[in-house]
Amino acid sequence: MTAAAPIHEMPMPRGGKPPMVALNDCNECTNRQLCIWSHLDPLHQDSARDLGRTMRNIGAGQAIFRAGDPFRNLYVTRAGSSKTVLMRADGRHQITGFQLAGEFLGLDAIASSVHPTDAIALESSVVCIFPYQNLERLADSLRAVRGYLNQAMSEEISREANLLMLLGHLSAEERVAAFLVNLSDRYAVRGYSPLEFNLLMNREEIGCYLGMKLETVSRMMARLHDRGLIDLQARQIRIKDLASLRAA
Repeated sequence: MTAAAPIHEMPMPRGGKPPMVALNDCNECTNRQLCIWSHLDPLHQDSARDLGRTMRNIGAGQAIFRAGDPFRNLYVTRAGSSKTVLMRADGRHQITGFQLAGEFLGLDAIASSVHPTDAIALESSVVCIFPYQNLERLADSLRAVRGYLNQAMSEEISREANLLMLLGHLSAEERVAAFLVNLSDRYAVRGYSPLEFNLLMNREEIGCYLGMKLETVSRMMARLHDRGLIDLQARQIRIKDLASLRAA
């Protein structure tokens, strides 16, 4: 079994190993419909239990992995959320994505066998860790697993393409509107309200993702509020007109 990559900045108990949470049954996970479990029939679910999956608690602000870490595992957020950050050679950084529960982390490291980004928890989270070699072996024998991995990689490519479009072709107001619509759609898939949710990231982080300054993000949020599309109280968003926001 491939060893789990270190979870950075976690308080270490005696023995120097990061704390582990109990390995709960995947059937108890509220996001199992988004994970590999939903792609397996009951006859093959025992095979998934042999993947060597572990789970870890990650505190807000702690790293799940760091750029430069060797690639050994794929990560799925069981509960919580995270961001991925790419550091540039000149010291500047770019947030490349915000991940919600049920979404993969680490797919961008498969080609180089080294993580190119930092993955940082936005809040207290629980992360499932899947040794990649074990996943590959299971994918070789089960078409459903191979299809699931291919779908996850395709979604990663699509997210990167959407980010390029946001940065290169949309106005500041359009970027913020698209960002909010994207979050709304992703919350809806998870069974949460698509019209009212808390922003887990701050304005500066949103700006870093959208290629804008903090002041510009705040100004565009205020403009969408003035147009009657959203209500905004601190980090709580209420979308008043989703169709118009999507059109924006």
